[in-house]
Amino acid sequence: MRFAFEAVGESGVREQGEIAAVDERSALKALAARGLTVVALSQVAAATPSRRASRINAGDRALAVRQLSGLIDGGVTLPNALASVAANTSVPSVALELNAVHAALTSGEPIATAFDRAPKLLPNVERQVVVAGAEAGDLARVLSRLADYFEDRDALRGKLIGALVYPALVGIVALGVIVALLVFVMPQIVAAFAQTKQALPWLTRTLLGLAAFMRSYGLWLTLLLAALIVFFLWSLRGPLRDRGLATLQRLPLLGPLAQSADEVRVLTTLAMLAESAVPLPRAISAAARTARFPGNARKLEGARLGLERGQGVAASFADNDALDGMSLELLRQGEAVGGIAPAFGKAAHLKRQALERRLQWFAALVEPVMILVLGGVVLVLVLAVMLPIVTLNSAVR
Repeated sequence: MRFAFEAVGESGVREQGEIAAVDERSALKALAARGLTVVALSQVAAATPSRRASRINAGDRALAVRQLSGLIDGGVTLPNALASVAANTSVPSVALELNAVHAALTSGEPIATAFDRAPKLLPNVERQVVVAGAEAGDLARVLSRLADYFEDRDALRGKLIGALVYPALVGIVALGVIVALLVFVMPQIVAAFAQTKQALPWLTRTLLGLAAFMRSYGLWLTLLLAALIVFFLWSLRGPLRDRGLATLQRLPLLGPLAQSADEVRVLTTLAMLAESAVPLPRAISAAARTARFPGNARKLEGARLGLERGQGVAASFADNDALDGMSLELLRQGEAVGGIAPAFGKAAHLKRQALERRLQWFAALVEPVMILVLGGVVLVLVLAVMLPIVTLNSAVR
């Protein structure tokens, strides 16, 4: 619990602040130990997450963490660094969370729980890294490494979104143009041949029937497609999250990309936690919570259990199929020479390179495939318009 206090120091100066304690009696004892005579003491109601801070994007998070790292590396104490970054940031939610941590530290709360006041700025896994760095006396380096992690993760997310959004937008626009040509333009052109009483070619008749169907039911089909897309996106987050993610994992092209991105996320988290001297079972458990796919999380938890039973690090990952062959080989070599953290870091780096190459390949493959498909559709539309002309010319001759 937290208590707001007003007290008088030995010099007669009044002080106000907050202190964390199990109960009111413990809070009074803690303040007395600091040489303060309590004038007023009241319990502070716990703030709800909605009142604390809105969502913080990756760029603002990385900037705030890097500024903290620079100040601490320059000799500024952690409370002063928190106050300085909070005072100079232009993001209210960042300032709110940094001030909450600053208030907790200045009221005597240990650093292990003080950073719990900033769940939006530092999610659970990242808070473990910061606490471990502070306990090891290497907070500046750990914060700098954490800022790199935020920036790399944001850059990778941007590449993934870019690789998927661009072809999707092009496909949607092209599909809209083709539907407009099919529904509104082509029937007007072909109608001119109806007066000739000539039988239209089967391709033209088929496309005219498709155009009539689209005019009658196109709106309902569009609404159904939109509903399916919304349902799929909702299934990735709602109660059907596990089933939706399993479906995504099985999709061609997209599934392997998402799986590779998840492996990069897990390996990077493991490397960061291991470098920060977090015990390996705890690091594996934290990395499992960052995994997007439930199957990957279960494999990591299995590796943790194997490690706690006395298995070697590489053996526990291998028995649970928690890492691919390349990463396992790096882990075996790292375990042999006592370099587990660098092994995870190297595996994450190689996985990230492989994912970026796969994204480049995906982008290079999608564009020509879309051009061929759209060109084929346009060719069919042109043939459907030209065939009646050719048939009419043949009849005239």
